[in-house]
Amino acid sequence: MLLQQICPEIEAQLKQHLRGFAGPIVGTYLPQSWVFETEMGCCTLFVDGEGNARVYLDAGSDRDVTVQWKQESLTALLESRNLRSVQPGDYPNIIVHSNKGRTAFNILRKRFGL
Repeated sequence: MLLQQICPEIEAQLKQHLRGFAGPIVGTYLPQSWVFETEMGCCTLFVDGEGNARVYLDAGSDRDVTVQWKQESLTALLESRNLRSVQPGDYPNIIVHSNKGRTAFNILRKRFGL
């Protein structure tokens, strides 16, 4: 699963920030729960308060962000991390469920290529 492959990168970057000067600020935005939904199913990318990232093959009701998109487009984006890898005008539906989710999404969206 492509989301599982980026978990170590997310953890490394977050833990570095959590240990640094901005740690107390970054920590206020954790935990985060992002749900990715496609026509093939859904999964949750969860980052805990210590910066550990995991992917679960279900969608909980406690969400910070929901990303709804076609499987093919999401796969292409996660593989390339570049929005140019999908058809022009093909964008995900992003639903923000919390203020901390909005802030985190605005900061992290480029890491996903959005």
